[in-house]
Amino acid sequence: MKPIYLEMNYFGPHAHSEIDFRALDEAPLFLISGDTGAGKSTIFDAMTYALFDKTTGDREAREMRSQFAQPDQRTEVTFYFEQGNFLYKVQRCPEQEVFKKRGVGTKTEKSQASLAIVDRVFGTEQASLATKPVDVASEIYGLLNLSAEQFKKIILLPQNDFSRFLKSATNEKEEILKKIFGTAIFTVFSEEVRNQYTKNNQENAALDSILQSQYSSSVWTEEEAKALEECPDKEKFEKATEFLEQKQMQESKARDLAKIAQHQVETVDKAYEDALLLEQEFLEAEKTQKEYQEKIAEQAALYEQQKEAYEARSWAQQFKDILRDLEEVEKELEANQVREADYRSKAEQEQKILGEVKKREQDLDQKASEFGEKDKDIEELTRTITQAEQAEKLIRQKKDLEKKIVHLQLKQSETDVPLKEAQVKLDQLQKEILDESILQAEKDALSRLKLDFHQQLSPLAEYLERLKQENQLAQKELNFAEVNITTLQQDFMLKQKSYQEKRKLRQSLMIAQLQKELEDGLPCKVCGATEHPLSHVELDVSDDDLKAAMQQVDEAQEAFAAAEERQEKAQSELEMAQKKAAEKAETLQEMEQKFDQAYRQFCQAHEGSFPKVFSRQELNIIFQAREDSYRQKSTAQKERSLEKDKLSVLVENLEAERQGLFQESDKVKAQLETVAQSLAEFGQLQSSQALKEQKVILRQEVDNYYTECQEVREKIIALEKRYAEQKAKHEERLMRIEEQKLKLQEGQRIIHKALAAPNAWTNDLVTLKNWLAEDKLPEISKFINTYELEEKRLNRALAKYEEKLSGKQRPDLTELREEKQALNERYSQAQKTVIELSNTRQQLETTVAKIEQILETQGKAADKAREMTKLYNAIAGKTGDKLKLETFVVQHYLEKVLIYANQHFINQLSNNRYRFELAKESANKRRDHGLDISIYDNETGASRSSNTLSGGETFIAALSIALALSEVVQNSAQGVQIEALFVDEGFGSLDQETLQKAMTALEQIGENRLVGLISHVEEMKDSIAQQLRVEKVGDGRSQVKLFSK
Repeated sequence: MKPIYLEMNYFGPHAHSEIDFRALDEAPLFLISGDTGAGKSTIFDAMTYALFDKTTGDREAREMRSQFAQPDQRTEVTFYFEQGNFLYKVQRCPEQEVFKKRGVGTKTEKSQASLAIVDRVFGTEQASLATKPVDVASEIYGLLNLSAEQFKKIILLPQNDFSRFLKSATNEKEEILKKIFGTAIFTVFSEEVRNQYTKNNQENAALDSILQSQYSSSVWTEEEAKALEECPDKEKFEKATEFLEQKQMQESKARDLAKIAQHQVETVDKAYEDALLLEQEFLEAEKTQKEYQEKIAEQAALYEQQKEAYEARSWAQQFKDILRDLEEVEKELEANQVREADYRSKAEQEQKILGEVKKREQDLDQKASEFGEKDKDIEELTRTITQAEQAEKLIRQKKDLEKKIVHLQLKQSETDVPLKEAQVKLDQLQKEILDESILQAEKDALSRLKLDFHQQLSPLAEYLERLKQENQLAQKELNFAEVNITTLQQDFMLKQKSYQEKRKLRQSLMIAQLQKELEDGLPCKVCGATEHPLSHVELDVSDDDLKAAMQQVDEAQEAFAAAEERQEKAQSELEMAQKKAAEKAETLQEMEQKFDQAYRQFCQAHEGSFPKVFSRQELNIIFQAREDSYRQKSTAQKERSLEKDKLSVLVENLEAERQGLFQESDKVKAQLETVAQSLAEFGQLQSSQALKEQKVILRQEVDNYYTECQEVREKIIALEKRYAEQKAKHEERLMRIEEQKLKLQEGQRIIHKALAAPNAWTNDLVTLKNWLAEDKLPEISKFINTYELEEKRLNRALAKYEEKLSGKQRPDLTELREEKQALNERYSQAQKTVIELSNTRQQLETTVAKIEQILETQGKAADKAREMTKLYNAIAGKTGDKLKLETFVVQHYLEKVLIYANQHFINQLSNNRYRFELAKESANKRRDHGLDISIYDNETGASRSSNTLSGGETFIAALSIALALSEVVQNSAQGVQIEALFVDEGFGSLDQETLQKAMTALEQIGENRLVGLISHVEEMKDSIAQQLRVEKVGDGRSQVKLFSK
C-alpha cells in the first residue's frame, strides 16, 4: 500500500490542507518539520482515520473536528492510495453538528464513509466498493489485512519510545510486546492458573479451619470436647460418632417417659373439659333468667303504651296524601294569581305600542307614488352610464393600439441584425465539426493501449520489481552471512586458543598438586609406581589455585563450545544465503528477458513512439498526453455540437419572431380602424363618473324608503304576535286558578268529615298533622316486634335449661384445675428434656455429617492440588529456568525482531561492530530477565548491557529495533506491504558521523518505500531536499507547505 494524496478539511488545526505524496517520491527521504502543536501528528491521524475510523492517539474521531469550524463547514478527510494495480479513494466524515436543511438551528449528522476505485486523483470513479462506515472498514481490512493498531506500528516509528524500550526492564518490555503481538491470551491463561492455585490453597485452608471448628463446636459437652481434643486426628471422627450414638439412646429413653406423662395429662384434661361445659350451662341459665327480668318483665307497661300509639298513628296515615295535596294546591294557587296579574299588564302594553306603529305605516303609504318616479330615473341613468363607459373604453383602446403599432415596427428592425449574425456563425460551425468516426477510432486505440498495459505489461513489471528487491535482499543477506562467518571464525580460533591454554595450565597445576602429595614407598595414584624421582621438585600450588584453574577451563570450554556452535550455525546460514542468492539471480535474469520480449511486443502492437527501455513514469506521461488529447478533441466536438444546436434554434426562433411581428402589426391596424368607427357612433356624453354619482344619490333615497316600509311591516307582525301570546297566557292562567279553588274546597270537606267520625282517634286537625310530621311509626313498630320476639326466645331458653340441669350438681373447678396444672408441669418437663436431647442429637448428626463431608472433600482435592501446584510453578517461573510463560511467548517474538535487526540494520549502522542478543542473566540479579537485551561487541568479543551505550549508539540500536519491529509486525500480520514509513524524532543526540550513517540507512530503506523523518534538527533541514512544513497561521489554524531545494 502506497500513500498518494491526502486532503484534510476542518480536521484538527487544518482548515484545508493537501499533501501530494507523489511530489515527495523523487528522493529516498523527505522531512516533516514544524512547531510543537502545529499539527504534524494530525497528518498520521488523518491517514489512520480515513482507513480505519481511528486516530493514532486516544482521541475519538469526532473530537478531531476543528474547534474553529462552523456548522456550515464540513469536517472531511480524503485519502488516495495505491494497492496492486488500482488506485483507491477513501472519504470519511465524523459525527458533527451542521445546519438544518429546513428551519433554523443545527442537527447532529452521523458519520459517513465511502471507498471507490478511481482512474486518477480527482478522476472518474470506476467502481464503488462501499458507501457505509462499517462496509468501508470491512473492505479496507480485506485489502490490507491489517488492523488499525498494526498499521500505526508499521507506518509510524516514535524513535524516543524505542530508545526507552531498548533499556527498559523485562516486565515493561513484556507489556509493550504483548499489546503489539496480541499475546494477551497467555497472560489471561497464566492469571487464571494463578487464581486457581490461590483458590485451591484458600479452599484447603478453609476446609482445615472448618474441620477444626466442627470438633471444637459448642454442641459437644465439656467432657466430649476434652476427649476430642486429646484424641489423635485419625481417631477423632470415630470418637465423634460414638458420642452421637450415646446421645441417640438418651433421647429414646426420654421419649418413653414423656409418653406416660402425656397419657395422664390427656385423662385429666378430659375431666376438666367436661366440668367446664357443665359450669358453662349453669352460668348460661342464670344469665338468661336475668335477661328475661330486664327485657320482658320490666318493659311490659311501656309495651302496652307503644301498642296504643301505633294504632293511632296507623289510622292517621290514610290522610297523609290528602293533606300533602292540599298544601301543594294552596301554593300553586298563590303563584298563579301573581302570574295572572303580570300577563294582564304586559298584554295592555303590547296593544298600545301596536297602535303607534300602524299610524307610521299609513304615513309611508302616502309617499309610494313619489318614490316610484325616482325608480324610473335610476333605470334611465343606468342605460346612460353603460354608453358612457363603452365610449371611454374605445378611446383607451385607440391609444393603446397606436402605441403598439409603433412598438412592433421598432421590434421588427431590432430582429434583423441578430438573425443575420446567427446565420453566419451557424455556417462557420458546420465547417469546423469533425467526423465522429475519427474520434471513436482514437478512443478505441487509447482503450486498447491502456488495457494491454494494465493486463499484460504492468503485472510483469511489478513482478520484476519485486524480484529485484528480493535479489537485493538476498545479496544483502549473503554479504551479512559472509561477514558474520568471518567474524565468528576469528572468534572461534580465539576461543579455541584460550581453551587450550587454560587446559594446559590446569594440567600443570594438577600434576604439581599430585607431585606434592607423593611419598616414597607409597604407590602413585595415577601410575601405581612406588618410586618418584621428581618428588623432590617443590612447586607452590594451593587448592584455591587449582580450583580457579579448573573453573577457568570450564568457562573457556563453554565459550569455545558456544563459539563452535555459532560458527556452525553461521556456516549453515551462509550456505542457505548463497543458494538463495543464486536462485534469485537466476529467476531475475529469466524474468528480465521475458519482460524485454513482452515490452517489444507491446511497442510493436501499438502506434506511436515509446521509450526504448521500459519506464513506467514515461509511459504514464505518454498515456496521459494521449488521453488529454482525446479528451480535448472530444470536449471541443461536444461544445461545437451544442453551439450548433443552440444557433439553429436561435435562427428558427428569430425567423418565427420576425414573421409573427409582421402578422401582429397588420392585425393591430385593422383593430384600430374598427375602434375609430365605433367611437364615431357615440355623441357628446357626460362622464360615466358624474352619472354614477347621481345614480348613487337617488338609489340611497329609494333604498332608505323601502327599507323603512319593510321594517314597519315586520314590526307590526311581531307586535301582533306578542300581543296574542300575552292574551292567551292570561286567559289560561285564569282557568287554572278556578280549577285549583275547586280542588282545595273538596279536600277540606273530606278532612273535616273524617275528624268528626265516631271512630276517629282525634277531632283536632293540628294533632293529626303533628302525628304525620313526627314519622315515629317505624320506631314504634320496631320496639313492639323486638319485645314480642325476645319474650318468645327467652321463654324457650328458660324451659331448655330447666330440663337440662334437672338432677345435676355444680362442679368444683378449683380442685380439678390444681390437679391438671401439676400433671401438665410434669409433662412439660419431660417434653423439654426430649426436645433438648433431640436438638443436641440433630446438631451432633449435622456436625458429624459435615466432618464426614469435609474429610471426603479433602481426599478428592489432594491430587488436584498437587497437579495445580506443579502447573503454577511452571508458569510462574519457579522452575529451573526462572522464566514465566508470558515472558517465554513474548521472548519468541522479540528474538525474531532482534534477528531481523541483526541481519538488516545494526551491523550496517555500527560498521559490523554490534549485534543484538538476549541477556543470559540480569545485571542486577533480577528474578525475571527473559526480555533483557544485550549488545555483543565484536571488537571486545564480549556482551554488555544496552544501558552502557552512548547517546548516539542508543539511537542506532533503537532505530534498528524500530525498523525491524515494523517489518516483523507487518510479516506477522500477513498484511500487504506498506510502502511508507515515518520516523519521529531522536536525531538530535547523534554526532555528524552517526547521523550520516543513520541517514544512509534510511535512504537505502527509502529506495523501496516512502520514508519521512519528523525532526527539528537544523542539519537535517539543510541536507534533505524535499520538506513538508506545518506552519501555524493563528486562531488555532495550521497549513502544510511543500519545499524542494
